[in-house]
Amino acid sequence: MDSKSTTPPRIYPSAPLEQPVSPNEQQQSLLPPAPPTYAQATGGAAPTTPSTSHVVVITPGAPVLYGPVPVDIQCPYCHNYTRTRLRFRPTSRTHLIALLLCLFQLYCCVCLPYCIGSCMNTAHYCGMCDRYLGTYVRD
Repeated sequence: MDSKSTTPPRIYPSAPLEQPVSPNEQQQSLLPPAPPTYAQATGGAAPTTPSTSHVVVITPGAPVLYGPVPVDIQCPYCHNYTRTRLRFRPTSRTHLIALLLCLFQLYCCVCLPYCIGSCMNTAHYCGMCDRYLGTYVRD
């Protein structure tokens, strides 16, 4: 046996596999193609007679039903898809429950109706722009 081990010769490419690209050319290749000109799009010169008018009908979407929990919606003000933020507002029923607790001399429990969300109405605000969207009224 030979003491020499035979290893295959290593072959390297003579030129680099990737071609260097200038930053300007790279930016141009990433941009979308330009839209056609008016003459190219219409197939000739600009028309001299006005075309027939089109009527666009905008129908409102389904009404959003706000509930006691946050809702995922598209804000009509900022047009972002977001989850609503809730703020609880006391109602006359909340004040009446607190008054009844006072009349029964349960002074330590008077603040409970103001801490429990189910005793108050729920106001919904946009999670992005914080604008008022609607209220869930408890019956």
